[in-house]
Amino acid sequence: MNKEVSKIIKDIFVRQKGFAKTEDLTREGVSKYYIRKFEQNGDIIRIKRGLYRYAAFENDQNEEVVEVSKVIPNGVLCLLSALSFYELTTYNPWEYQIAIERKSRKPSLPDYPPIKIFYFSKKQFEYGIEEVEIGGHKISIYNREKTICDIIRYREKIGIDLMKEGLRNYLQSPEKNINKLVECAEKMRIKTVLLKYLEVLL
Repeated sequence: MNKEVSKIIKDIFVRQKGFAKTEDLTREGVSKYYIRKFEQNGDIIRIKRGLYRYAAFENDQNEEVVEVSKVIPNGVLCLLSALSFYELTTYNPWEYQIAIERKSRKPSLPDYPPIKIFYFSKKQFEYGIEEVEIGGHKISIYNREKTICDIIRYREKIGIDLMKEGLRNYLQSPEKNINKLVECAEKMRIKTVLLKYLEVLL
């Protein structure tokens, strides 16, 4: 394998914290022939068309979150994925749950990691987004209060027990903010439902 090309490819992936698009590689003189060669050798892994991960980078669960954010750059980590990220559930989701705005174009998804898309209205989508940093990459995720409100909204889909566990763990967390939670519930139009569960759990 051409050592000079190997060095260029490695440098690109190191600069970009383990991920690169085809255009990033070709812009620096790496031909599509070498991209295919490196993929065949297992040095780079194709996540989806035009997007690659450098195999030498550790791919733990946090790296998978980064991978998902690259696949759906306009998406936001939500529901059970966000709840798990904040360690507010003992459940380990088998798929990544990502919110996108309802009018957005449907993204093309890879076979792995498994991703479930939730389509939110503009107002529901834009409220409560925060950024966290994982391995030098910025990831969009809903804050704790929006996550709790979303699992209440989707309680029939994700399961009442998981919803109650998440809310209970949130209420026991030192980072809870009941006023912020109620304010969020009001904006999301689930205040009555939230208060009903708070009466039982508080």
